[in-house]
Amino acid sequence: MGFWVRILRGIFKLQRIAYDRRRYSLTLVGIFVIFIGWAYQSVQSSNDPMLFFGAKNEHRQKLMELQAEFGASQQSLIVLRSRESGAPLDLLEAERYLTQTLQAKGNPISLLDVTKVGSATSILPALGYPLEYTPLEDVQYLAADHPGLREYYFNDDLSATVIIVSQNLVDQSDFGLQRAYSRQQLLVDHVKEKFPSLDVFATGNVSMFEALRQAFEFDQKYLFPATVVANFLILLFAFGNLRLTLGVLLIAVTAVVLTRGIAGWSGYVFASGTSSAFSIVLTLTVASLIHVVHAIGQRQRHLKFQRSRAVILAAFRKLTVPVLLAHFTTAVGFLSLNWADAPSFQAMGNLVAVGLIFSLLLSLFVAPIVFKSKRRELYVRDDRIRVASMWFARIWAAAPLRAGAIVSTLSAVALLGLVNIQFDDQLTRFFPEDHWLRVNIDEIADSIGWSQSFDLVVKFDEGEMVTPEGFDQLTGLFDWIETLPEISEISGPMPIINDCLAMRTPPFEGLIADVPPKMLDFCVRSSFTVSEGDTPAFFNQDFTKLHVKVLLKKLSSAGVRKVTEQIESESADRGFGAGAVQVSGMTVMSAYLSQVNTYNMLVGSAFAMFVVSVLIGLFLRSPVLALLSILPNFLPAMSSLGLWVWINGEVGMAASIIAAVTFGIVVDDTIHILYALARGKNTATRNGVKRVLRNVTPGVLTTTATLGLGFSMLIFSGFQVNKQLGFLTGMTIWIAFLFDIFVLPGLYTLLKGKRR
Repeated sequence: MGFWVRILRGIFKLQRIAYDRRRYSLTLVGIFVIFIGWAYQSVQSSNDPMLFFGAKNEHRQKLMELQAEFGASQQSLIVLRSRESGAPLDLLEAERYLTQTLQAKGNPISLLDVTKVGSATSILPALGYPLEYTPLEDVQYLAADHPGLREYYFNDDLSATVIIVSQNLVDQSDFGLQRAYSRQQLLVDHVKEKFPSLDVFATGNVSMFEALRQAFEFDQKYLFPATVVANFLILLFAFGNLRLTLGVLLIAVTAVVLTRGIAGWSGYVFASGTSSAFSIVLTLTVASLIHVVHAIGQRQRHLKFQRSRAVILAAFRKLTVPVLLAHFTTAVGFLSLNWADAPSFQAMGNLVAVGLIFSLLLSLFVAPIVFKSKRRELYVRDDRIRVASMWFARIWAAAPLRAGAIVSTLSAVALLGLVNIQFDDQLTRFFPEDHWLRVNIDEIADSIGWSQSFDLVVKFDEGEMVTPEGFDQLTGLFDWIETLPEISEISGPMPIINDCLAMRTPPFEGLIADVPPKMLDFCVRSSFTVSEGDTPAFFNQDFTKLHVKVLLKKLSSAGVRKVTEQIESESADRGFGAGAVQVSGMTVMSAYLSQVNTYNMLVGSAFAMFVVSVLIGLFLRSPVLALLSILPNFLPAMSSLGLWVWINGEVGMAASIIAAVTFGIVVDDTIHILYALARGKNTATRNGVKRVLRNVTPGVLTTTATLGLGFSMLIFSGFQVNKQLGFLTGMTIWIAFLFDIFVLPGLYTLLKGKRR
């Protein structure tokens, strides 16, 4: 007796024991569910965008290096906009009031954990204008004439000013980040009430945290129940049996409870987007039982004399192999997400894999008990779905080559869209255009000419930066950067240093390359001393690194990547050493997010395809079937991605994982069809294949409708990544259905005919 046969006989024996001792089995399962599910509400999650970037991400490492040198903080922008130009007094009064409120320790309306404040008021002392001796009327003239104020904190017509706030938020939990946003909103509302003539807008990391939280809260609150309702309606239509439908959903919900319980017991802090894993587990569990239920209905029609016990156990015994194989292959597909760079995707893949373990155990040993009723026999009324299935079988049998050619041609046309694929992963693009976060960002961009920035760090050897030659090299690089059309300006120390040089006795007038070294050294170090207080630090302690902010106009991720690469290339041409000029920041990290994940997932997807093919070959004992399973499961994912590009042009993070996710999902129906063809009679002929399709297509069609509609519910998400994932997965499932019905049988017939 082979090893595989012994495993199957052991499973069948456990099924019979569990079924015959239903009361004890359900009691044991109930205790297990209560113990594991006890931590259902203890799942820890955070909306910190850093959870989207892996620890080995090159751009994250640059940002961590920057924060280690110049301080870790979250940055927020608060923009005050007047209806008048020329820095009106009400604007300056509000700016000074807000700055002093932010700088005051323990102020109940200030932001949480403020570390630095950059504003016109905070920089005035560094320019030689103490606040107590500088009335607002003088600030009007300074804002118009002083580059250290005008370039940093005012727009061109002096009708708006920006305050840059750095916060070191220790509590990164949902509660802590929500509390930080509440304080920010309280401050904004307070300023609006105190200065009703001004417009006030806020954005930045804290706003992003809250926008993410709201989006994921919406998904958890509405989309998960909507998925359950959608599954319920499809199953009720397909089975024609309310008790059976509720039984399938009960098994699926139990798998979700156990998965969420494991997540709570783990103590791991998940990104909020990982919560979609629970909806995926629900839908996959439902899909795994659909084929079994239709097998029960088929057996009832053919063997009407059998009782429910024999019918149920026989149906489960018949489909144990494809159910096992479907769970294993789907788990492999999701485990391949560990190749993704984003920890949130890794956690989602691992959670789904854990959920599939529970789903498999519940499907094999608990579902037969749930389907049984003492009071009445079990009847599956799936005539309506079988009528639709026969329609598909007749279409294939009428013209198998033509049907396969049409599906393949349409898929090839969709694939052509991949030629024009563009990745855009700006975090702000994760939300609809009318979302309050994007509205605020647009208003800020219109008010001050920029709405995003990235960090630029320039490294020198010790003693080489604070020299006329070093600053001449820096000035040349910065002047070139500001000529780029995508750049608004550079927020750096040069205006302050130039002011200092102009105030020396005698004042220095000339090129920076000709400045006396001692004078330059004094102006640089004096500006650094001030910057340790309330304004951002430009230099590190030993003056070997300079940190500036490059202010960007509204750009796509492709634009950010282009500017980044241009700056690093130009720096090398200007004599800066390798790695001496580094561009980093959240904007840069998000711009490369999909690109990095896509490259990594090429390896992960290849691994998943190889392992899945090997498993199919071993379970079905056919290397030919193993190879045959790849085409109808890989091409649909690429076709749906190409279709999305034809419609939208740009894709985000969802595109990087779509192949791995959908390959593990759509392979389930392929497995059931291949298993039925391998067990069927005369499947080298058209009529033999038609007969097999007529029997297996009801389960495939119901599964496709359940999975397709279940994942398509994500299209209504308020988070663009989930919206894209919903569209891509839903379309992939339906395209895979067409491949399975119209392409796969023809390929199988050709291959089997050649073998014979």
